[in-house]
Amino acid sequence: MSLGHLISASPPSILVSSKDVIGIGFCEYLTSPAGCLALLRENKLGSDKKMAYHKVNADQRAQGHSPYLDNDELQATALELEWDMEKELEEPGFDHFRLDGAVQHHLGNSQSPDLDLEPIQPSSSPKGRFQRLQEDPDYISHYTRQAPKSNRCSFFQILKVFCTALILFIFGIVIGYYAHKKCPSPSPSQEPNNAHIYHEILKEIKAEHIHQIYRDLLQFPREDDVDIAMKILAQWRSQGLEDVQLVNYSVLLDLPGSSSNTVTLKKSGECFYPSGQQCNRETKTLHSQDLLYSYAAYSAKGTLEAELVDVQYGTVADLIRIQAITNVTKKIALLKLGQSPLLYKLSLLEDAGFGGVLLYVDPCDLPKTTDLADKAFMVSLNAGGDPSTPGYASIDGSYRQNRLNLTTLLVQPISAVLAKKLISLPEDTVKKDRCIPLQWPAAGKKIINLNIQSVTTYKTISNVIGYLKGTVFPDRYIIIGSHHNSLNTYSGQEWASSTAIITAFIQALTLKVKKGWRPDRTIVFCSWGGTLFGNIGSYEWAEDLKRVLQRNVVAYVSLHNPVTGNSTLHPVASPSLQQLAAESQSFKCVEKTRCPGSNNSSFLSEALFPVHTTKTEELDPSFSLHENIAKLTGQVTLQIASEPVLPFNALDIALEVQNSLKGDEVNIPQLLAVASRLRDTAELFQSDEMRPANDPKERAPIRVRMLNDVLQSLEKSFLIHRAPPGLYRNILYRLDERTSQFSVLLEALEHCKLHQSNETIQAALSEVLNSINSAQVYFKAGLDVFETTLGGKK
Repeated sequence: MSLGHLISASPPSILVSSKDVIGIGFCEYLTSPAGCLALLRENKLGSDKKMAYHKVNADQRAQGHSPYLDNDELQATALELEWDMEKELEEPGFDHFRLDGAVQHHLGNSQSPDLDLEPIQPSSSPKGRFQRLQEDPDYISHYTRQAPKSNRCSFFQILKVFCTALILFIFGIVIGYYAHKKCPSPSPSQEPNNAHIYHEILKEIKAEHIHQIYRDLLQFPREDDVDIAMKILAQWRSQGLEDVQLVNYSVLLDLPGSSSNTVTLKKSGECFYPSGQQCNRETKTLHSQDLLYSYAAYSAKGTLEAELVDVQYGTVADLIRIQAITNVTKKIALLKLGQSPLLYKLSLLEDAGFGGVLLYVDPCDLPKTTDLADKAFMVSLNAGGDPSTPGYASIDGSYRQNRLNLTTLLVQPISAVLAKKLISLPEDTVKKDRCIPLQWPAAGKKIINLNIQSVTTYKTISNVIGYLKGTVFPDRYIIIGSHHNSLNTYSGQEWASSTAIITAFIQALTLKVKKGWRPDRTIVFCSWGGTLFGNIGSYEWAEDLKRVLQRNVVAYVSLHNPVTGNSTLHPVASPSLQQLAAESQSFKCVEKTRCPGSNNSSFLSEALFPVHTTKTEELDPSFSLHENIAKLTGQVTLQIASEPVLPFNALDIALEVQNSLKGDEVNIPQLLAVASRLRDTAELFQSDEMRPANDPKERAPIRVRMLNDVLQSLEKSFLIHRAPPGLYRNILYRLDERTSQFSVLLEALEHCKLHQSNETIQAALSEVLNSINSAQVYFKAGLDVFETTLGGKK
């Protein structure tokens, strides 16, 4: 299984207390902000009226101890003063009325010139002046007249406001209750149940189900890409996946010609097919499909007669050795597959001036359990996508470039049997359990004629895309991909294995979905078309949805070729996902012993051998390996899709960078210094942000969302604009397990040896330095945001 980490998250829902709902939020919900302001203003005005009314009466009572208190004229004056104040308070523009002891407020002209109205001061006594007035037993006897009508109106207004506020208060409680009930947030106590949910889903994945799906897939007749995709689409829908789409692209494919390519010895005139069999009509009839599909897609076409030169694995050291003893211009290289990417080695041979290449796999590099020495194979020279639309999607109306060949070399794969014949070695090269690698004799020299024909044409390829929408962050995608094809025996059975595993996982998920469960993030299931020609289907879809995927993709899980043996479980992950992959690998090998490591030469998977129909069932007759791989894939996918905090490790990236800078070749002080700063910042990020976020008690939704946004883009800083042929754009990805340093730096060092120039190494060092510095700045910026914007919000 391969994990390609591209990356947000599922923080707990934001809880709003009933207090918040009833307050400002409730006001904004029922009325406009202007309506809220009007309500507050009306309440303040009513209280001011009441205060002013009480104060004036208090002043009147203070003068009531004079002998003129019982005078009717004075009583009338007092009542008229109250009426004038009511009218004054009701005048427009009185909104600015304030109670302030430092400023005098003229309440209007009074009809009693004898009244001296002092500035109103709030009473500081426990019992205000108005209250003491009411305590006077003479108060009732002296003031028996009915209160003014305006006072009663003021009382009813206050009562009306009070009743309205009470109704709104009750209404707010009801709305807050049902809103909280309808949109519940996952409480921390629910999170430990995730492991139980995962177990309930994964236990539905069974070997017998995968085996049955596998056999159903193989019942499909050998039809074109679109027909197979339609049947996969129907199968996924039958398992309960509702949102499934067929996405078609018209792309340029390089297909075999009507006759097989040939290799002819000039001296003897012997003609051979790529498999090593001699050219004759009977052989061509018996093995027509295998012979036709033993070719290199997008190779140059034509005929070349030249000397054959053994370049072994085509490394820089091999080329330096060969060029020191002979002129290689327009000659044909005999090249072994493995040790480094094919496209990289072909670029070196093309730069050196070779005209053609015979490509084979040394039997010593093959597993002992395989018998492929007499079989040729297919390779693709396409780095990815539709060659006629490089960098943009092959949609209707796109400009099509005329790129029939992707190299000037005539490239032809051949079997190991034919390679032995060409260098005049006996077929049995195994002596006493020791394999002797194939090598050209010191005095050997042969001239051959290489004839290559193929046909380029536009074909429709189809992707099957299915969505299981998430509930919390449906715009965050975890993609699981496999491939399908229809190239007869060269399609092999691995496509059926990977598709069966994905289909079984879909079946287990939909059973849980029917019970009401869904992941937090969206899971996208993909079956790619045109994979054998250079991952065309996946590239075109990615170019078509480039902006969406760059923003939304969290991780990619690949099931390209899940079962190739029965003794080694070998998950491959990008640095930030390595810990998750290791933790999920909780089961042992079939023999219940320690899983051994792989001793095979790397990059042999670039060769596509014809596979017998029972090969997969021979490797895993009980389909228990398929079940284990399906459960491992499901465990990883569910954790990424449903954990509140993305299970990515920031510190592992910094450690990977430091490990990649070990060695004398890249011991550059500037690189080491910036790598050290990256580790310090990553450690601080891990301790200050990631650890608290993993504690449900300290988990704030906004912090978790921001944290996941940072985690999602951790590795994007390490993408370089243009990588050497065959190398990854992400400099963190190593070419194989044998290399521990940045591949882009190792390639530059090799290039420096070959061309006697340090320009390439300086450019590579600059790219690595800027990538590490960009990652450090990215971590630091994330920390700064948490500290300044969200400081104190735990």
